Amino acid sequence: MTAASAYESNFSRAAAQVLEHLSARSGLSSWAVCRHDAQGSRTLAAVDPSGQLRAHQPIPDTLGADAVQRVGAPIVLPDGTPFGELLGYGDYLAEATRDQLAAAVRLYASLLGGLAASERALAHDRLRPATSEPTNDPLTGLATRQDWEQRLHTEEAYCRDFGESATVIVIELTGLRANNEVRGHAAGDAELREAGSIVREVVAGQHFSARLSGDCFAILVLGASTDEIVNALRQGFTRSGATVSIGVGARRQDGTLEEAQSQALAEIAATIQRNTAFQPPSIHTAAAVQPPPSAEVLMKNAEALAVARALADGEINAYFQPIVDLRTGHVVAVEALARWQTPEGVHGPDRFLPLLHQAGLLGALFDHILDDGLSKLVDLRRNSPSLRLAVNLEFDSKAESTLFEEVRKSLAKYQLPPEALSLELSERQTFEISPAIRRDLTAVADLGVQLMLDDFGSGFASLETLTSLPISGVKLDRKFTSQVLHGEREGVVVKAMIALAAEAGLAVIAEGIETQLQSDRLVRMGCTTGQGYLFAMPQPAAAVAAAIAAPLVTTF
Repeated sequence: MTAASAYESNFSRAAAQVLEHLSARSGLSSWAVCRHDAQGSRTLAAVDPSGQLRAHQPIPDTLGADAVQRVGAPIVLPDGTPFGELLGYGDYLAEATRDQLAAAVRLYASLLGGLAASERALAHDRLRPATSEPTNDPLTGLATRQDWEQRLHTEEAYCRDFGESATVIVIELTGLRANNEVRGHAAGDAELREAGSIVREVVAGQHFSARLSGDCFAILVLGASTDEIVNALRQGFTRSGATVSIGVGARRQDGTLEEAQSQALAEIAATIQRNTAFQPPSIHTAAAVQPPPSAEVLMKNAEALAVARALADGEINAYFQPIVDLRTGHVVAVEALARWQTPEGVHGPDRFLPLLHQAGLLGALFDHILDDGLSKLVDLRRNSPSLRLAVNLEFDSKAESTLFEEVRKSLAKYQLPPEALSLELSERQTFEISPAIRRDLTAVADLGVQLMLDDFGSGFASLETLTSLPISGVKLDRKFTSQVLHGEREGVVVKAMIALAAEAGLAVIAEGIETQLQSDRLVRMGCTTGQGYLFAMPQPAAAVAAAIAAPLVTTF
């Protein structure tokens, strides 16, 4: 087993949870989530007491056809692209439950299609180059070798669980050493900058690229042909006058991305051996050039310092957005949202969260917004005694955690009961939870504080997250709220997600509601609580107090 195979994608975990649920309740013994594509059919997850059917094994298209009973439904992505199949088979199924089970299988297949599309989109989003990241190689603007190795580790699980094809392209500047020796390192640096520009232009925001060593670059491509990419690279370097060697390694279904990279490097070595008497430098021993920080990096550091000072000086505070009972329009809670007040205007979190993360101050931001929010809640509850406060949980990636003590002391400071507070954990954070924070989250929930899973359905969290943490409810990601009016398929996916949460006994809050029609449709789908610009924008506590006094929308 490789290191990467110890990890599973969130889709794979969700699929396994669905199969276990159906196996326990249907009477059919064997269940599988399968993928069908040009590479054949294979299982992504499986439940089979006999042990003959396992995850990640090739299967015939007729799997289960010889069983006495077989129930299945196609898994289709929201854009209509076929993905695979959810099926179960066995020797017995009561006729009275067949139609009910078939309907449930179709519902779960629609849900899995939505989750597959979301995770696939997120996988490709992760490959998009982040040219402004301060950790990028300052000379070429590409990711570093460390980032590359971490990305291979992350995408290995995705490729394995989806059976997704992947290719590693390696480019070596075979003339860089001679250029440095003849014309000096300034000329070599210019060649590297030009090479970085060519690679960024070719990947065009669609693939992940990195500088592996002094003269070696790499591109990771998921689920796409590399012929056009390689041709564009050759043309670009030919125009620049640089001499390069390009190797391509395709990941095998039973192989790894590291093996694909080794294949690409071996191809380069063979090419150079044929053309010259010199062996290529190894990416494991070649030292990367480390020039002084660029002006862009220095500016980013200055911005991080300015935001840190703003937090310390009290310029970043809580704004509040109502959370509404969609049937009555009454405000049941308010969410505390961090806003930065400057002479130029009020800035949202996109302006300062990445900088606070860079400075290691996310935990300090949470402590401040929690304190500010609870202090304002005391005044708001004088007119609405049952009003709750929701706060987005932010934490720094540290082994220790003071979350429980901070929450307990803050509630005691303002003499508020634990049920007056809910903490919202985003799905992206499920990758980052340390054992210490996980213990504190459990202790906070035992205290009586609600834990909500934010951005539900955006692709990170899985059914396992809902069972491994004491989650009380979920917040439906705003992209699903916008889909409830788009068409029948999109509506089915949203309804399935709401039903899934309801079956698990979880409260559901819809984010991003902008029209009354969206609100009405969500109520019919079973979601009765939401927030969005239809009701109110985030605003200071004094303004939101007036909004709480009366229903915000017409009753349903």
